[in-house]
Amino acid sequence: MENQNMNENNLLGEYLKQKRVEKNFTLEKLAQKSKISVNILKALEANDYKNLPSAAYIKGFVSTYVKILGIPKDEAIIKMEHTHLKILGKPFPALDHTKLMVTGSPKKSQEPEETSTPHEVIENSDTILESTKSILPIIIFAAVILLFVGGYKLISSVVESEVNSQKPKDHGPKIESSSALINQPVKVPEVKKEEPQAVATAATKPNAPVEEKPVEVKPEPEFRRNFPPVEFKPIRGKLFTIKTDAPENTDETILPRPIKDSMNSSLQNVYIKAIDGNTWLSYKIDNNPIESVIINKDSDLFLQGSEIRIFLGNINVTKIFYNNYLVNAASKSGVKSLVFPEESNAKFKLPLFPKASDDILYTSEDYQKRMKVEEEELAKRKEAE
Repeated sequence: MENQNMNENNLLGEYLKQKRVEKNFTLEKLAQKSKISVNILKALEANDYKNLPSAAYIKGFVSTYVKILGIPKDEAIIKMEHTHLKILGKPFPALDHTKLMVTGSPKKSQEPEETSTPHEVIENSDTILESTKSILPIIIFAAVILLFVGGYKLISSVVESEVNSQKPKDHGPKIESSSALINQPVKVPEVKKEEPQAVATAATKPNAPVEEKPVEVKPEPEFRRNFPPVEFKPIRGKLFTIKTDAPENTDETILPRPIKDSMNSSLQNVYIKAIDGNTWLSYKIDNNPIESVIINKDSDLFLQGSEIRIFLGNINVTKIFYNNYLVNAASKSGVKSLVFPEESNAKFKLPLFPKASDDILYTSEDYQKRMKVEEEELAKRKEAE
């Protein structure tokens, strides 16, 4: 019982992410199989209910998520309800699935109207089965009525056909079988002379040339690049400096004691806190997939790993600590790339995480490989022309 309570106290986002990583699923792979956008999956794993659609959609997302990963649904639903209550301060609403079955497509529950989302929602088969049970008596009653009406129409049509069979029928022109026409003289139909005022058209003139329409040749579809050219630059010089004597290093309102105590000397330890506003960032730890998050004002993020790459936006509203020391990484543009440890700078190029045309982030090295493949394909097409 104690272990069960401990599990239920965990938030849904951390639980889903842990299971996904254990199953060796990237967000992109899960998005492809579930037909749920990467941004929605990220919001689920970040417990960001403010950027998710209504409760009916959330439950559909979670059901699809756990079904693909093959993890228990009941446990995930309990965590979903617990997380909803903890994040938004209100219970997860009961959903009216009977209304979903009426239209045959998922709809929002009877909650205050929210902004619609273009993301496709997949409801699981359990919801459909529950809805079917609730309308089963109505379906049976309708079937009885249809059977009665159909029987009446069938009897009426039989009676009408019997009456019509007594009337003489006009069978139209007599058509002989092909065997009856063998070895019989061919009758040449009499051709009537045209009136003097009639004008013969090209279609009635003998041996008139037939105009042939030119065959329309459809052009080959244009080659669209998902990895358009990006200029990559090697990292030169320092990306940041360390302030070992900064007063923030000992200010526990900015750098909390639990964070300082969590430092692992054998790993890179990065702590980011949004002080004066919201910031967004994408990061990659070791061989894990790229993650993108938004840190709201007064919120924070703690990262640990052997190698950490970060690209931040609105960096000037944050305080960043590396191994418990304040980082000096000011930027006039507000965006900044960071690599920890500094010795790894030579391995990477800027931009760290370029975005392809499909809105998916790639590492600089992965993007370069795919860009090269597309350039070779484009060169082959030009040679063929």
